[in-house]
Amino acid sequence: MCTIYEIAKRCGVSTTTVSRVLNNHPYVSEEKRQHILQVMKEMEYTPSSAARTLRSHQTKTIAVSVPAVDHPFFAQLIKGISKEALDQGYKAIVLQTFYQESVELEGLQLLKRKEVDGVILGALENKWATIEPFLANGPIVMANEFHQTADIPIIGYDEREAAYKAVDYLIQSGRTSIGFCFDTESSEAQKQRKQGYLDALSDHGLSLKEDWLFGEAFTIEDGFRLMDLIHRMPDAPDAIFTGNDQVAAGLIKQAISYGYHIPKDLAVIGYDNQDICEVTAPTITTIDIPIVELGQQSVKQMIQLLQDQKPLQREHIQLPTRLVTREST
Repeated sequence: MCTIYEIAKRCGVSTTTVSRVLNNHPYVSEEKRQHILQVMKEMEYTPSSAARTLRSHQTKTIAVSVPAVDHPFFAQLIKGISKEALDQGYKAIVLQTFYQESVELEGLQLLKRKEVDGVILGALENKWATIEPFLANGPIVMANEFHQTADIPIIGYDEREAAYKAVDYLIQSGRTSIGFCFDTESSEAQKQRKQGYLDALSDHGLSLKEDWLFGEAFTIEDGFRLMDLIHRMPDAPDAIFTGNDQVAAGLIKQAISYGYHIPKDLAVIGYDNQDICEVTAPTITTIDIPIVELGQQSVKQMIQLLQDQKPLQREHIQLPTRLVTREST
């Protein structure tokens, strides 16, 4: 027997749209609805009554997929998700992917087996085309990551605007040689952040120098490594906008060991506004983001979907960010 995914592919629509037709949800045009029903008839598709019974049963459990539970950002995200889930009468179980695609898919298999009611993705390891078929099994919400076409709620920040304000501040402070750190090039959120960096340079008539783009930066140790690279450069930047506060802290510590004065010789801006920003010497200028609120909003969106208070559809929610200036700039 054919599957809902095959129906969606034949009709040129998402599995979410097919699911809405099966469950008589609104937000599907009558023309599209009739076309999908006709294709179901031609392909002799019969909805499984057992599957419908399973869909009506809720475990009151939400799975949360994150790359690393020991990273301060994801620890805060999990805190927000777990507390809100508890307040709403749900449990949250955490799956640590270690940035592996196969582990992320294991979490989605929990949804397929009806062991959880929904999945919150704190990162995106697989391509969306690989994840999308799982929407036939239950709702998925994206938190912190971004995708251009995913037909689900996406909660995050205006990454471009946050990066722009950080780099603009450095330029307004007299810096003209500014480096940029990111974690992975495949991340849509990181691409938006990079665009903010590039736009700020362009608006001030500054050109991009490829040697000042530093990737695969996640940890304090990565900050050490990046500062080693910068120290060896004959034409080094005089400011760095890092991807997170851990990288910024490592970079600052290593710079001081080389005899740099922060921020006279090198200005540094972090991202996240973690506690580490206030205990380093110097303290770290950073972009503040409401991480716990991000987790809470993700759960609220999920529960509305589970309780049929809203249809599953694309919705991009952006939480505010702000620049917090400290001694590193």
